[in-house]
Amino acid sequence: MGWQGAGGACALGVLAALGLCIGKRGIAVIAVCIAGLLLGVWRGGAVHGQLVTFTNYVGQKVVITGTVANDPSYGAKGQRDFTLNTITLDGRSPPGEVRITTFSMIHARRGDRVRAVGKLYNGFGNYQAAVYFAEAKVIAVAHNPLEELRRMFAASLYTNLPVTEASLGIGILVGIKTGLPDDLDAQLKVLSLTHIVVASGYNLTILVRAARRLFEKRSKYQTALTAAVLMAGFVGVTGFSPSMSRAALVSGLSVLAWYYGRRIHPMVLLLFAAAITAGLDPLDFWYDIGWWLSFLAFAGVLIVAPLLQHRLFGKKEPKLIGQIMLETIAAQVMTLPLLLAIFGAPSLLALPANILIVPLVPLIMLLAFSGGLAGLVMPAVAAYVSLPAGWLLAYVVQLVGLLAQIPWAIVQVTIPPQSMIACYGGIVLICIVLWRTTGHNFLTKSMVE
Repeated sequence: MGWQGAGGACALGVLAALGLCIGKRGIAVIAVCIAGLLLGVWRGGAVHGQLVTFTNYVGQKVVITGTVANDPSYGAKGQRDFTLNTITLDGRSPPGEVRITTFSMIHARRGDRVRAVGKLYNGFGNYQAAVYFAEAKVIAVAHNPLEELRRMFAASLYTNLPVTEASLGIGILVGIKTGLPDDLDAQLKVLSLTHIVVASGYNLTILVRAARRLFEKRSKYQTALTAAVLMAGFVGVTGFSPSMSRAALVSGLSVLAWYYGRRIHPMVLLLFAAAITAGLDPLDFWYDIGWWLSFLAFAGVLIVAPLLQHRLFGKKEPKLIGQIMLETIAAQVMTLPLLLAIFGAPSLLALPANILIVPLVPLIMLLAFSGGLAGLVMPAVAAYVSLPAGWLLAYVVQLVGLLAQIPWAIVQVTIPPQSMIACYGGIVLICIVLWRTTGHNFLTKSMVE
């Protein structure tokens, strides 16, 4: 996979040069990009070389200890399925994650330390190795107050809402999707709606904008502080996934720049966030498709959507629904070529489904939070407070089920990597044309506004 890492690093370097070399200091920027590229290749090669630890043990029975990195889920046959990071294998600590499936009766939770014994297999996608049918047990229980609060909050929603609606609400609010019924999970995948039940930058954007609308007229300091507290709490509850780490970095820098009256070009934000997160863990850059999809979706929201908005509305601000629709379309356009190249089978109903449902996400988050909080502090009235969230979530469940049953919702289409590159080249050219013709200035508005 070394050539893929080098190729990806080169692509990011070219993107940096194209995006940042608009100004008088283009040569200096190119020099910085080349230096960063060389540093990234060296750093990535060093980390990649450590993965040989897994390769040397493939096919052998091993003892692995690690920290549960995600919320364990049940597989199709009832087995527990989760991934471990902070790995220890034969006295060594290789980077990356190991997937574990086990029928052992354990109650592992995110953050717990687990010992797994079984045959080691090569990894796939986001995990670098796997142990299937492992004998596993928890050797250390994590004591995280935020994790405990998250479980109590989830239990509150399950108490006051039907199971399907509660699981969807928890997924939208804090990214816990392991409780989703199998049929609803499959329907969300058919309609390309799984991103609404994955904690992402969109959730942080909602929190930041909510803080601004609540406190902007009172105090800029209170606005920034509230936004920071909300983001810190949300990330603490959902965990530092690659996409969430990047989103938190982008959102945090945007709030900080807004507070001090500075403007940051969205391309600079995105590339800086990509460089930091990939530098901390180069395996995200090489293996994690979710990291790339998150990066591309944010590029659609911060770069493509403003250009489309300027072209369609001029300097006028569209209504909230119109803005969300444009951002949804832009994010779909940016992620579609990669999805076609990797997975194929796009949903013809993905765009209308996203337009009908995504604008409701901020309201669902507010109502689900209100219902869960009521269950914690006012159990006697929690059922009534949760009713609006239940109605809206029931609408989403019914709509998703209806759209997913349409026979032509899925069309089997896959494109080669060359076509994917050509698609992104076309998108870049269109963006350049829109930027030239509209004269849009990305520094006139930040993500906070």
